[in-house]
Amino acid sequence: MKTTHSLLAAALCLWASGAIAQPALPGFELERLVLNPSARGGLLVGGGDLLAERQLRVALTGHYQHDPLVFVTDSNERLATVVGSRVTGHLVGGYGITRWLEVGLQLPVVGWQGRSSNLEAIGLAPPPSTVLGTPYLQGRVGFLSQERGAALDLAFTAMLGLPVGSSTGLTRDASVTFIPRLGAGRVFGEWLRVSAELGGWLRPAQPLSTGGDRLGSQIDLGVGVSTLGEKLRGELSLRTVFPVTEQPVAAELMAGARYPVGPIELHALAGPGIGRAAGTPLFRVLLGASWRWPASTCVEGKPYELSACPDLDLDGDGVPNRADACPTVKGQAETRGCPDRDADGVLDDVDLCPDVPGPVDRKGCPPKDTDKDGLLDEVDACPTEPGPKERKGCPARDTDRDGVLDDFDKCPTEPGLVEKEGCPLRDTDGDGLLDDVDACPTVKGEARYRGCPPTDSDDDGVEDAEDNCRLEPGPKSNQGCPVAKKQKVVITRERLEIKESVYFDTAKASIQRRSFGLLDQVASVLKEHEELSGIVIEGHTDSQGSPDYNRKLSLERAESVKAYLVKAGVAEGRLQAKGFGPDRPVADNKTAKGRELNRRVAFVIVGDEKTQQKTIEVP
Repeated sequence: MKTTHSLLAAALCLWASGAIAQPALPGFELERLVLNPSARGGLLVGGGDLLAERQLRVALTGHYQHDPLVFVTDSNERLATVVGSRVTGHLVGGYGITRWLEVGLQLPVVGWQGRSSNLEAIGLAPPPSTVLGTPYLQGRVGFLSQERGAALDLAFTAMLGLPVGSSTGLTRDASVTFIPRLGAGRVFGEWLRVSAELGGWLRPAQPLSTGGDRLGSQIDLGVGVSTLGEKLRGELSLRTVFPVTEQPVAAELMAGARYPVGPIELHALAGPGIGRAAGTPLFRVLLGASWRWPASTCVEGKPYELSACPDLDLDGDGVPNRADACPTVKGQAETRGCPDRDADGVLDDVDLCPDVPGPVDRKGCPPKDTDKDGLLDEVDACPTEPGPKERKGCPARDTDRDGVLDDFDKCPTEPGLVEKEGCPLRDTDGDGLLDDVDACPTVKGEARYRGCPPTDSDDDGVEDAEDNCRLEPGPKSNQGCPVAKKQKVVITRERLEIKESVYFDTAKASIQRRSFGLLDQVASVLKEHEELSGIVIEGHTDSQGSPDYNRKLSLERAESVKAYLVKAGVAEGRLQAKGFGPDRPVADNKTAKGRELNRRVAFVIVGDEKTQQKTIEVP
């Protein structure tokens, strides 16, 4: 049942005081129903579609509403019925000025309202039975149209309600009413349309009761579903009202049908009201007829209405409108009337190659191998340059032309050596040693230290390279060793200089015991200085005797020294023995002193540390 929540304060006061005159309700527009002039989306819910250009629609609708205004007590018992029944006639007209602009007019007339009861209980007079309703002027602007290729119909509607009705007859607000609405709709398949409207009703506020009830502005939401076709069409709509004043939410559910009879279309709707807001009846019934001119605009080259032209083929592609997914663009039957020039099943609007057939998964483009190397462009890393499959379609390249292909060149933009994997020789620290043999490639050093700077581990002022005791401090005069350890070996850049001779038995290679201490110290120095990777032990004699014999003897003596050092713990791979006999004298063999100097053993440093090979004389 449709009711308000409480009594009218002013009426109760007058009745309780025994006032003679019976007042009327404050003036307001009771009717909440507004029809859709174009009736395209639905009779009650406009879904964003407009009348065709220069098309006119005129409709006359009568409707009955039951109990649109009833007062109840707080316990929900009926106290008085202000309007129990109302019959209204609506003259509605709409005209399409352009395909994007439509205007409309609604003129309601209350033919009869009555069935009031118990008004004396609240001190009110019944409203007059026949009055003029609020006229509405309407303008609708379309933004999107499904018939012209958009995903849906979208339009904005603005309505103005003119305050020219009857205040006592409950058909007039105190000022102009403004009703803005945004409508959207879409046709699904060939028979169903869904429409929706969201808007508001801006009207002056009007108090109704002591409980704070006030008629006033509201938010409207409408949803409609209708069928399409040439004959009988069904329609269902739900209109919901959300008041912004102290009024309850209300809704109306209406169902009905539309049926053409010649140039006239008959329509009928009925349904219940839900909620207790004023103006929402217990139920409502609508009956009417409409006339549209031209009745159908299904003529090629003129405005048209697809839903009314199901059998026409407007784009001339052999697919009738009812089955044409693209009714305004010429297409093919295989693609439901949409264009597909190359007939590959991919529509032109998504076909990247619309004139060349291609599979769907390639967006309509055929497979390509531009460089003819056997690999399709989509997997070819170099689609314009032929190359083998194992190189992903790219040719072999040597950018720096150093003979090393880029795939294997660690320095592809700098010419280098094959053995260096395409990188050039570098001396990063500029110390004269290339990085690959420089133990300290980023720190400038000396060749004798394998490219590293000098170090002094025991801080005794003697560099490690020349220090016989690198972990024990000692004076430079004793080769960096403590004074108690008298040193007989001096390390230079070219040799191990010994301060004593190596003594052998006469005409033999056996080492005399008195030289063991010297050789033990030589072995100790070599083990302390692992960086001295190559030592040549040279044996030399004077010129007395056979040269061949002397060469053999000098080699045997050098080998004896090598064997002693190996036994003392020096790696054999670091030592090499050579005998030169009398071939490399350092003094005159004509004197005894000169012959003594020529009989000697020399320890020459070679290998990575060698800068200039020299001999070391042993007196």
